[in-house]
Amino acid sequence: MFRKDLIAMLLGKPMTVSQIARLVDESPGRVADDLKHLVRSLKHSEYRALVEAARCRACGFEFSGEKLTKPSKCPECRSTWILEPKVGIESKTGPSQ
Repeated sequence: MFRKDLIAMLLGKPMTVSQIARLVDESPGRVADDLKHLVRSLKHSEYRALVEAARCRACGFEFSGEKLTKPSKCPECRSTWILEPKVGIESKTGPSQ
């Protein structure tokens, strides 16, 4: 999978690592690695990454936006009912057309 393909896939359409992995038939670990690299390299392009952080569905605890994969359980309530983080891309000049 090429990282530039991720830009087109995520432009204006945030997705989770699991959703991307199913679409491109890759392992979630490999997709997460590619996404981490892409997020770092976007600062040198006309795009920026938008990360909707993982959140506990039981207590509402919000995890750090740096982690792109789903945490195993909530540090507050120990629940495993976690919403996976979503990653999207938008143009630095504004929302995509």
